[in-house]
Amino acid sequence: MMETFWGNIRKSIHRYFCFKGKASRSEFWHWVLFVVCSFILLLTATCLLLLIQHKTNYAKAMNVVVWISQMLILAFLLFSIPPSLAVCVRRLRDAGFRPWIIVFPILLLIGSYHPFLDLALSGMDDTPPDMPLPLSCGYLALTAFVCLVFIVLLSRKSARR
Repeated sequence: MMETFWGNIRKSIHRYFCFKGKASRSEFWHWVLFVVCSFILLLTATCLLLLIQHKTNYAKAMNVVVWISQMLILAFLLFSIPPSLAVCVRRLRDAGFRPWIIVFPILLLIGSYHPFLDLALSGMDDTPPDMPLPLSCGYLALTAFVCLVFIVLLSRKSARR
């Protein structure tokens, strides 16, 4: 049965911490689309507020507004982590995989913070990066590859019941 977009979003929110059961492809991809579009919308609003703050004489008055928008982004990201993990685990189960394999991309993504920071800050000052840049690039490429493989696994049709 084809569920509607908002029906799938409601289902994902209602099953906030529910790691049992299965999730259809449409439920998973609708949730991902909702999270990504909402994040882009919040980020765009914050960037526009920062631009307004920079270009106008109301810079001090805008500090509070920009801070509130940044806290909204943080709150949304913290809100979306548990249902995102839950829908991923349910989708993996529905696709016929063991749900614990979600640990690999999560650990790689958490571990990519430092290499990404080294890469982003390279050339900004005279101090050498903590990790050689080719190693940082290799780690980030491995992380991207594992995440792409994970996306392919999540896109797989439901396992036979």
